[in-house]
Amino acid sequence: MRRVDPTTGTHYNLQVNPPRDEATASRLVELPEDKEPIVKKRLEMWQAQVSNLEEAFKSNLLNVSSDRSPELISEQINDAI
Repeated sequence: MRRVDPTTGTHYNLQVNPPRDEATASRLVELPEDKEPIVKKRLEMWQAQVSNLEEAFKSNLLNVSSDRSPELISEQINDAI
């Protein structure tokens, strides 16, 4: 849930970085690229192209299991580099 303050140009994420005061919060606007129809179109484009990207870069891809600790994941990535 990204928003921008049109007065200052400051970007906020309402979940992890909300504005600290009500005056700022009241003037925030949704970013045009975050509106649902735009996001859906971008997702459809990604889904149509991801297999081509995977094929083109398959020799550089690393499958990482995300259910492991950050330390083990970092170790796996470092080993691959």
